Amino acid sequence: MNRKTIVQTAALIVAGIILALVANAFASRDRKLGLVGSYPNALTLPPHEMAVFHSQAATETSPPAMMAPSVTTAAPGQTPASTTVPGTTKQPAATAAIETVGLNPAAKNPAAKTPSSLPPATASAPPLPTPTNTPPDDDPIKRFPPHPDKPYVEVTFADVNWLHGKKVLFLDARRTSVYEQGHITGARPYSVWESDIDDKVRKLFDERGDPQSQSLPIVIYCSGGDCEDSHMLAQKLWGIQFNDIYVYKDGFPDWQQRGGPVHTGANP
Repeated sequence: MNRKTIVQTAALIVAGIILALVANAFASRDRKLGLVGSYPNALTLPPHEMAVFHSQAATETSPPAMMAPSVTTAAPGQTPASTTVPGTTKQPAATAAIETVGLNPAAKNPAAKTPSSLPPATASAPPLPTPTNTPPDDDPIKRFPPHPDKPYVEVTFADVNWLHGKKVLFLDARRTSVYEQGHITGARPYSVWESDIDDKVRKLFDERGDPQSQSLPIVIYCSGGDCEDSHMLAQKLWGIQFNDIYVYKDGFPDWQQRGGPVHTGANP
């Protein structure tokens, strides 16, 4: 370190000390920093301040004086204004004012001070759970409503099996010889290629001529695939006001493959 640097450092230290002394001189009494030195009169107090100091010490160490009860004598026939009895506590004026104007609920309703006076709590029954899954409608007409705007609606095995369980009318549109080899149990032979088809359709209309019966579901099937016999029969029935017809598009082969009940012979 060269001499110039040492001189600059010493000058900065001296300037800092001078600034600290000046700031301490102008500081307030409670923030002034006491300097190290000899103070012979630090514990010496003036006579007046010493007397005040001893008086305050005696006051703090002496026990409080007992106050005599104050009794006010009233004239004959009048009620004494106030009587102070030792050992009793007088109600503060602020608390009395609050209770007077009704701001203190405990004073206005004494029963509220004791928890035992509150009415017993009654447990309410839990609400019943709301069913989330409702069973399907068991009425075939509600589940398969009429559709007068179109001659038929194609359905699959699940719907056909459900309708078969509800004893809905089934019509087999295949030839009678094929029908006798095996058909859906309960189905009637209504081959669209045989000469008696119009007589059978007319007979069905006589059985279900009223509008309510014509709105009952009817299932028609044939051999499935490219077979259009079931669709042709559906068109005939729709032309005479039957308006709730369903075509089993996969036909009898699908029914037989899925294990549906099968009957053989000329009878349903």
